[in-house]
Amino acid sequence: MLHQLRERILGSRIKEIQLYREDIIQSGRSSLPWYEESTIQALSRQGKSLVFTCHKNNQRRYLLAELGMTGLFLFHPSNVRHTKHLHLKLNLDDCLESTLYYWNPRRFGRIHLFNAEQLSTFCRRRFGPDVCSISQDEFCLLVKKSRGRIKALLLNQHTLAGIGNIYANETLFQAGIHPYAKGNRLTHKTIRRLYHAIQSILKEAIQWGGSTIQDFNAPNGLIGRYQERHAVYHKAGTPCPHGCSTSIVRLTDERSSFICKTCQKRR
Repeated sequence: MLHQLRERILGSRIKEIQLYREDIIQSGRSSLPWYEESTIQALSRQGKSLVFTCHKNNQRRYLLAELGMTGLFLFHPSNVRHTKHLHLKLNLDDCLESTLYYWNPRRFGRIHLFNAEQLSTFCRRRFGPDVCSISQDEFCLLVKKSRGRIKALLLNQHTLAGIGNIYANETLFQAGIHPYAKGNRLTHKTIRRLYHAIQSILKEAIQWGGSTIQDFNAPNGLIGRYQERHAVYHKAGTPCPHGCSTSIVRLTDERSSFICKTCQKRR
């Protein structure tokens, strides 16, 4: 999503912002008029949120959109089935697209309008270090300090930002770690293996356009294709791709986990 947005709308001018749901802006509602006629100077990711850096009259302000599991930015409303979940529209100029829509069927997805200090405070409170930029040593220390289940740690955006349930399942399988394993009981060798699995799988998922399970689309409406390469997610009952004699099973006492009980022994 981020790559496509940068290609198509970076440097654009926001002509107009239309709200289809008044309460979609949770912070900074009074500053909304400022954003009209501003330029989108940068686009970045914070955990599962996107940040638009906007410039106008030698000032910068920021639009942060919470995406979570279901939020999308789309160039055309026809790219989704349920248009009632379109909450905001940017009319753009000086770029390759004339419109950008924010779509989210879950009502806790919100838009925040911040100055630099407010953005910094929000991100410190909401997000841990980003999984794509954390160093191996920092990651090992983070895991070793955790007494909880490793999968819960990976999904906790306050502790480590940027991993969702799909990729937590895939990386734990590749690293041979049971989702219930306690972080502080894992060896440094195992944690390093997990670190490299995360970096590898996320890089590959981005190259394949992400995973379309239900409604995920890229901004141009194309579906992701990484779901075709899933090893365990939603693969319950299929043979383990490592070639052992075990089938993938689903654990359902928390966020759905898919594991091979042979390759991911609980220790």
